Formats: sequence, C-alpha cells, structure tokens
Amino acid sequence: MFIKRIAQAFRRQDWSTVFVEILVVIVGLMLAFQLDRWWEQRGDSAQEAQYIERLIADIQADIKELEFAVELQTIRLEMAELLMAIAANPEEASLRPVEFLGAVSQSAYIYTPIPTSHTFDDLRSTGNMRLLSNADFKNLLHDYYGYEANQRQFQEIWFQWQLRHLELAAGIVSHEQETYIQDTWLFFDPKEMEEIRSSSVDSEVLQQSVALYLERQDLIDWLPQTRSMQLLQIRRNKSMLEKAEAMLSELQAYLDSSER
Repeated sequence: MFIKRIAQAFRRQDWSTVFVEILVVIVGLMLAFQLDRWWEQRGDSAQEAQYIERLIADIQADIKELEFAVELQTIRLEMAELLMAIAANPEEASLRPVEFLGAVSQSAYIYTPIPTSHTFDDLRSTGNMRLLSNADFKNLLHDYYGYEANQRQFQEIWFQWQLRHLELAAGIVSHEQETYIQDTWLFFDPKEMEEIRSSSVDSEVLQQSVALYLERQDLIDWLPQTRSMQLLQIRRNKSMLEKAEAMLSELQAYLDSSER
C-alpha cells in the first residue's frame, strides 16, 4: 500500500504527500529502532545485575575462605616459632606438648585458597564482560584475579620449602602420636587451639620426640625458612582479602543503587 500511494503521488506530482509518506516511514523506523534498543538495554541491565549478584556470591565465599586462611597460617606461624623456642629451651615443649608434636610437621603446611572464578570465567569466555558498565568493576576484577594468577608462579618454591621441612622432620614424632593427632584433629584448626594447648601426652614419649628433634640441627637451621614461608602466606592471603573486600563493597553499593 505504501509503495502504491507513493507511486500515485509521484504521478500526480503531489510532493507534499510524498514528503509526508516518507516522513511517516522514517519516524516509524526510528521509533522501532529506539524501542528495540530500549528493550536490548533493559535486557542488558537485567543480565548485568544477575552477573553482579553472582560475583557478590563468589566474592563472599572467597572472603570466608581467606579469613580462615589468614587465621590458619597465623597458627602455623606460631607453630614454627614454638619449634624455634623449644630449640633454645627444650622445657617449652612440656608447656604445649600436643602442639609441639603437631608443629613438627604442620608448621610447614600451607593453605592458599583459589578464588571462586566461575562468574569471572563466564564473563570472559562469553564476551559478556561488556555488560559491566562500570569500568571500576572491571579493573577491580582483573586486579583481583590477576593477582592470584601472578602468585601461582611462587607455588613451586612454596612446595619445595614445605617438602624440605617435612623431609627434615620425618621420624621425630612416633607413628602412634602421629595417628593420635590425625585421628583426633586431622590438622590443627584455629577454633581447636585452646583444646590442643590444654591436652597432654605421655611425658616419656614427649621427651623422646624432643630429644630426636634437638638432634635434627638441619631442621632447626631450616626453621627460619619455614617461618618466612608462613609470613609470606599470611601476607598473600591478607592482600587477597583486602582486594576481595574492596570489590565486594563496590559491587554491593552499585547493586543497591540500581535497585532503588
């Protein structure tokens, strides 16, 4: 119909009708385009909000793990310092006997939580990173996950340090005592340290382990490296925690403002 009307107007040289018909079509197309764009933007905004909610859930899980990691590695730092104190004064072992027996090996354990990156990986692999309209979010995300990726280059060093300590400490604690610790606590949890520090073992068994420990001068000489490793782990996890908390604050503030 539109083409027929335009053709008839041309034949009649009715230019005002031609102009009006074309204008109506142009306005209609523009309105349709704007409406389509509005629906697309609305869909993008909804999808962005969903991604932000998922990122918030991921970061909240990370914060919980990182807080635990800082607390756990602090306990293991204290274990390394306990071993150093006992090397200087063996009587210290009788004050914290179970902790000493566990510290022989557990002072070298490391725990480095891996960030929950499901949403971040989804954003990158699907190209949906464009949906995050706030450039600060993108910078914080790349800084957070990039920092963790950068830290992986040191994992081999940490593993070697841990392995070296465990090799030097092998055989100091008897199989019976190792089994007792493993079956009772598996590994020392920060929430259980009060119970662990108040627990006791047979004094003769304790003294045998202390004597074997004091004969391991190579292990005693290695303890500063073990302590250094725990300090590095604490620093790494605290840095990750600060980044996670900053990102969570920004994401939550943006989500709250967009819901108003």
